[in-house]
Amino acid sequence: MALNYKPLWIQLAKKGLKKIVVIAMADLTTNVMAQMGKNKPITLKNLERICKALDCTPNDVFSFDDEYVERKID
Repeated sequence: MALNYKPLWIQLAKKGLKKIVVIAMADLTTNVMAQMGKNKPITLKNLERICKALDCTPNDVFSFDDEYVERKID
């Protein structure tokens, strides 16, 4: 499964918010937002900050893609 922040980008679009505003609202670093832009994991503390700032739940911030990457085991 792959991490995906598409729900957050949809929330921001609906609320008319820019990423830089969310960074300030949630007291994040630009690096955290950059990691999210690459669908990389963030800490639960940062997830909590985002949820509190946007008055939402983790389900509104990220989801998991059902893509399954099969690895060959030798």
